[in-house]
Amino acid sequence: MSFLTTFIYSNRPGIRIFRHVLFWVTDIINYLLIISVNTEVTSVEVYKIVFRIPLIALAAYFILYYLIPKFSQERDKGKLFLWILGVMVFLGVGVRYYRYFILGPLVDPDQVIDFDVWDFRRILSEILQSMMVICMAIAIKLIKNKTELQQKNEELAAEKKVAELGFLKAQMHPHFLFNTLNTLYSETIQDSGKAQLVVLHLSNLLRFILDECQKPLIPVQYEIKVVKDFIALEELRHGARLNVNLEVTDVNPHMMLSPLIFLPFVENSFKHTLLNKRGPITIDISIRGEADRLHLLIGNDNETPSPMQRNGHKHGHGISNIRRQLDLLYGKEYALNVDESQEKYVVSLYIPAKKSLTYA
Repeated sequence: MSFLTTFIYSNRPGIRIFRHVLFWVTDIINYLLIISVNTEVTSVEVYKIVFRIPLIALAAYFILYYLIPKFSQERDKGKLFLWILGVMVFLGVGVRYYRYFILGPLVDPDQVIDFDVWDFRRILSEILQSMMVICMAIAIKLIKNKTELQQKNEELAAEKKVAELGFLKAQMHPHFLFNTLNTLYSETIQDSGKAQLVVLHLSNLLRFILDECQKPLIPVQYEIKVVKDFIALEELRHGARLNVNLEVTDVNPHMMLSPLIFLPFVENSFKHTLLNKRGPITIDISIRGEADRLHLLIGNDNETPSPMQRNGHKHGHGISNIRRQLDLLYGKEYALNVDESQEKYVVSLYIPAKKSLTYA
């Protein structure tokens, strides 16, 4: 990463502060250069400009970090307009009053105000003068946000492709297909009527991987459906040895989430428990809707075959991959907790329920 890229996009506090200070210092220098064409720049003029900047910066940051994020929805456009109007009044009247009646006497006690401070034309001039630098700050911020979003989407798309390919390889792995087909063969010989179910659940699972995984967001009911197909397939393979308790509560079927968010956690719990423990196995899975978020809770027996090893991979490798996706998808809006301190290996995941696409 180049120095310029690091300077522009770094979120380190020191670099961010320096970036903002540089912006306002540049604005001060630019203003002084403009007025120096027709007027001699005195120390009083410099003081007036420097001490005026904090109020302009306050208005700019109020718009950037409060008004725009809070009222960015279409239904809030009217409120945003009223707030912007209030900020403009603050700039035209408040800043002007501050300059001539508070700051002026402090830096230039001999100042004589020989015009009407409340003159509409001068207030409008103050607003336009202040809004120029504020609009510049907003434009820079929006361009930076758009670039960061594009980079994030590209990174997310790459991560999703890796995850989808990895999951598809896992399901198409000869060992998996061999076990599934062996189950199908056994059920065909026994003529127990379960052969059709094996084919149905396997086809549903593969159809989901091939069709739904290409979409940025899917209804949560699709993810729950494929989780049920996966569970049913494992129950057919392992019979009475496997006891799965799946509870779905208060879930709005129209809630949206990224595909392959819940399923890898479910698959992980089966894979580790079935390989690492003998005898009956119980896996508890809960998917719950809570206002505007979804909660996945999985608990299975906490046993490992060897220190820091699970299914030939380092402990937590699968979790770290899905955590990377969650970071890209939800930023700080999700919560993932893995608890191995109890008899049960418990995974708890909270994610916001999306209602529309957040990236394209």
